[in-house]
Amino acid sequence: MASSSSSCHVTDIKHDVFISFRGTDVRKGLLSHLKKELRRRQIHTYVDERLDKGDEISSSLLRAIEGSQILLVIFSKDYASSKWCLEELVKMIECMERNEQIVVPVFFNVNPSHLRYQCGDYGDALAKHEGKFKENMIKIQSWRSALEKASNLKGFHYPANFEDESDLIDEIVKDIRQKLNKFYPCESNGLVGIDKKVEQIQSLLISGSSEVLFLGIWGMGGIGKTTIAQAIYDKYSRHDEYDGCCFLNVREGFEQHGLSLLREKLLCDLFEGEGLRTSGISKARFFSSAGRRMGGRKVLVVLDDVTTSEQIKYLVGEPIYFGQGSRVIITSRDQDVLTSGGVHQIYEVKEMCPKDSLKLFNLHAFKESQLKMGYEKLSEEVVKIAQGNPLALTVLGSDFHSRSIDTWECALSKIKKYPNEKIQSVLRFSYDGLHEVEKKAFLDIAFFFKDDDKDYVIRQLDAWGFYGVCGIEVLQRKALLTILSDNRIQMHELIRKMGCEIVRQESIESPGRRSRLRDSEDIHDILRYNLGTDKVEAMQIDVNQMTDLRLKVDTFKSMPRLRFLKIYHPLHAELSMSSRAPVWSPDKHVALLLSGYEELMSVASEIHIKFLHYLLFDGCSGPKEISVTSKEIRQPNITRPRMEIIMNSSIGHLSSLECSAVDVQQFKNLPNELLCLRSTYYLKLSNSNGQNTKKLKLHILFDGLRYYQLIPFSKLCNPVAAPLNISALSWCREFIVGEKESLADLLKALPFETKYTTNLFVSEHF
Repeated sequence: MASSSSSCHVTDIKHDVFISFRGTDVRKGLLSHLKKELRRRQIHTYVDERLDKGDEISSSLLRAIEGSQILLVIFSKDYASSKWCLEELVKMIECMERNEQIVVPVFFNVNPSHLRYQCGDYGDALAKHEGKFKENMIKIQSWRSALEKASNLKGFHYPANFEDESDLIDEIVKDIRQKLNKFYPCESNGLVGIDKKVEQIQSLLISGSSEVLFLGIWGMGGIGKTTIAQAIYDKYSRHDEYDGCCFLNVREGFEQHGLSLLREKLLCDLFEGEGLRTSGISKARFFSSAGRRMGGRKVLVVLDDVTTSEQIKYLVGEPIYFGQGSRVIITSRDQDVLTSGGVHQIYEVKEMCPKDSLKLFNLHAFKESQLKMGYEKLSEEVVKIAQGNPLALTVLGSDFHSRSIDTWECALSKIKKYPNEKIQSVLRFSYDGLHEVEKKAFLDIAFFFKDDDKDYVIRQLDAWGFYGVCGIEVLQRKALLTILSDNRIQMHELIRKMGCEIVRQESIESPGRRSRLRDSEDIHDILRYNLGTDKVEAMQIDVNQMTDLRLKVDTFKSMPRLRFLKIYHPLHAELSMSSRAPVWSPDKHVALLLSGYEELMSVASEIHIKFLHYLLFDGCSGPKEISVTSKEIRQPNITRPRMEIIMNSSIGHLSSLECSAVDVQQFKNLPNELLCLRSTYYLKLSNSNGQNTKKLKLHILFDGLRYYQLIPFSKLCNPVAAPLNISALSWCREFIVGEKESLADLLKALPFETKYTTNLFVSEHF
């Protein structure tokens, strides 16, 4: 019904509606009822409540007019007698003409012709103003012009077109809601890329369905859950189909006021305070009856940032508590919270695509969607760091706004090493909610296992008592990591950096007192100057970054709690050592992977390794031949995970080694030093490529078999290729051969005195 000029986006809009009025005419009647209805419909309205406004209009009031999308003017009998009201009107007409803001006139007991021709009460009022402002007729003329322009706008005429004030208010609110719904396409508010997500959620809400639906919105911190929920709420709350609407920030409200007050606010908003009095008895009666009456109301509720399922159950209970067609939208970082809270469907918010990411960043960095010339590469680097996280793109874009290229380059180098605090504070909330064991698992993955196979990581975490299966599932459901289709663990770069920053905060000035290390400069200084402490648990060394470093046996003695050592050289192989407990104790289980350097082999030889989880010695014909398998050896009597081993003569110094698995395909010869493994009770030999084993000197191995309790041979060709001392098998309790042909050759040479060999059989799949 009422309309005005076309609208467009206005910078810094803070209010939906600004109301200009003459207090003595409408404050206690029309205005009070209009404000209540606008508030009930979640329409943010600016009303100047001051009774004594003074002579001059305040700058704050002018800013409020500029910051309002719709400018509502209630022209009443004495409106023109107020100089203040006339100044407001002049400003509103100016905003309409310059900014294309909407002006909606309400002619309340006033004929529009009185404004147009300045007659009647309006003519009398202007005549009095002329007597006071004889020396400022320009101001009088601006008032007359504003009144004339306003009189020509389409608006609401009361009582000509309405039976009572209630009908008038309903039509005003309906018109305002329709106008607001046409405003702000999502991207015009800086909400780039949100339209498609809103559409996807709308399809899940099943508009028109009479079912009560609980919908969850789930994702990592800063991914846009609240923004999407707010967009959905703004769109639906302004429709007439819901009897009540409420948007609650649960985490913030819970921390400040507790759940009881949150529930009171929820009920007050949904019932618009119906029946609520100031007395305690009436208030108690209202809240006791509200729950019972809720079943007959169709409502829209958004619970934002929920952290526990108990919060959901306390605030909204079960779907049966609401009327048909009600919708409850709940956002959370924890998928378990949503499922435990009775959520029917969960929408996962994904990262923004590169195109939208760059656009959002540009809007904040340059205040426009296009790239600024000269900043193209720098902008792309920042966007790469954010990895599609809207919060990061917004914060970083604002930080880089109005800075020179030199400052950009400096700031970019800084955030690569030291993450932005605003972003970290948002992300860290998910970490703080983890159990201590889950925190350790998260930090290990963030430092050492990103992009690794999930099953491999689970085995590592289990070895350290971190409950890998449970831990990874919790981290996944809290949106701290994801599992790709190929079973690899993926972690958002911002979350990984958060983990690194958490560890850095353990000791900012002394890296040797941190639990985990991976920075090459820090590790170089720690190892070179012996700065390690008992705080160090795990370390990743990039050998390529430390070419001048020489490791010695006592290098790690100052780090007795070291349980994982990963040494990487891009030209050789990846190396890692892990243990359930301190590395240097001879009674503990250790896993070690070393390659390429005599110093490292020497260190390994001197360590009293009892259980070998991972060992790689460079005894191959070339770097390309190095290989490690990550498949577990599954034997009923062997519960510890075993890994394949490639070795050279240094293996002989590992006198405490109890078990091992060897792939012989890579070796020119088995080392004579295998005879020194007097503690080894388990040995697996395999030849996956069917290599001719005549050159492997297997007699060296058989000469020492007296020390082995379990010996599986898998796919070995001609295992008895040299004179053997088969009598050594007398101490072997179980001997497994992979093929019948190998077994036949072996049986020809077996003596009768192998009385302790209790099991001798063929295994097709070992």
